[in-house]
Amino acid sequence: MKAVKAKELLIKTDNRIGALADLSGIIGSSGVNIRAISAWSAGSEAFFRLITSDNLKTKDVLRDNGYSYEENDVVIVELPDNVGELSSLAAKLKSKGIDLTHIYGTTSKPGYEAIVVFSSNDNDKVISIIAL
Repeated sequence: MKAVKAKELLIKTDNRIGALADLSGIIGSSGVNIRAISAWSAGSEAFFRLITSDNLKTKDVLRDNGYSYEENDVVIVELPDNVGELSSLAAKLKSKGIDLTHIYGTTSKPGYEAIVVFSSNDNDKVISIIAL
């Protein structure tokens, strides 16, 4: 299991039909790959958490297109495709007093690693815990 610190972008938009198409379209047309995404709506607002292949370029294209964003610290963990891997990771973090603020992940083909993205009360400690 490998873990690295990274940055995610949190983008808030109006909750409307086509918000995902518009956002992903402008990012993709700039040549940036969206590696992971989490999205949800709350009333009239929509929220997107993104891990991209190039945050600097993504921030420029977001600003150029009138989007506001926050950049947050996260941990990206590669999880092997084995039953119980997430449970094992969660138990390890629990035993060390790590409080997760949010988590999302990607899927993969059977036999390939998926990634889990999360933030916590101590991302540096998470990296050292996973390295053990």
